[in-house]
Amino acid sequence: MSKSVLVVGGTGYLGGKVINHLFNHSANVFALVREGSNTQELESKGVQIIRGDLSKPETLLPALKNMDAVISTAIGYSNRKKGDNLKNVDDLGNRNLVNAVKLSNTPRFVFTSVLNVHQAESVPHFWQKKLIEDYMDQMEVPYVALRPGAFLDQTPKNDFYAGGLKKGNLKVFGTTTVKWTYILSDDIAKYLAIAAVDDTIPLGRMDIGMTEPMNIQMLVKYATEYSGMPIKVGALPWAVIGSIFSFIGLFKSQMADLKKMFDYMFSGQYVADTSLQLKYFGEVPSVKDSVFRYCAQIGLPKRSA
Repeated sequence: MSKSVLVVGGTGYLGGKVINHLFNHSANVFALVREGSNTQELESKGVQIIRGDLSKPETLLPALKNMDAVISTAIGYSNRKKGDNLKNVDDLGNRNLVNAVKLSNTPRFVFTSVLNVHQAESVPHFWQKKLIEDYMDQMEVPYVALRPGAFLDQTPKNDFYAGGLKKGNLKVFGTTTVKWTYILSDDIAKYLAIAAVDDTIPLGRMDIGMTEPMNIQMLVKYATEYSGMPIKVGALPWAVIGSIFSFIGLFKSQMADLKKMFDYMFSGQYVADTSLQLKYFGEVPSVKDSVFRYCAQIGLPKRSA
């Protein structure tokens, strides 16, 4: 029997991919969308639109009526719309959603968290995920919190690596040698969808990543293998770039948060234990396969056979 799943954040980059995977599992897909948002693309896919807002608790309980699961990929940290921020969406908005899940007795809440948030108190937008995980425990809602590593791919407008790889000269912040866990957004989207429709996926927290942590040197190695094109790589000194981030962060909180995030990731602690991912979702994506798929996704020319 097809399950009815509500996606919160369906107009975003990750949420749109989650929706595609839900359709692959024959789900009845609904999206919670704020007034004024463009829903044409979602509706063309067959998504049923429910108007609501995380900041308006009164809209959430009706939205969850008769849902088998809800998936949240929503973030205010990215400031996609006026009024979006860490407090309004990631904290208060998610707490409103958890409360609605509790009151509606929704059988399953799938939450997009972040890898190792329990040890990242210094990074506000990471730590906020931990606080919501704790709140879900407190409220005793049936949740699956998937904790992905860093996204290898971003939206085309904000991709960290695509431009440099295609030009054959990649410049990054800080280091090319420190390894941390990455994941492709399409892979975490697939797992989020499965976690919503497959009741054998256990409740609780689960790390998500590739078979091993990756550094920029490995990214360039496999991108070069994929394309056959020599790619130079260099790191801009973090002492300099970090100081710039700190200065801008005096006026823009998101930049201060990014500074703290990179400080944490450069510590080498951002590494996933993928044993549960392997057990419940099957084969964990390898670094090489993930980089090859990323290269195809960004349009890097492939070496002739």
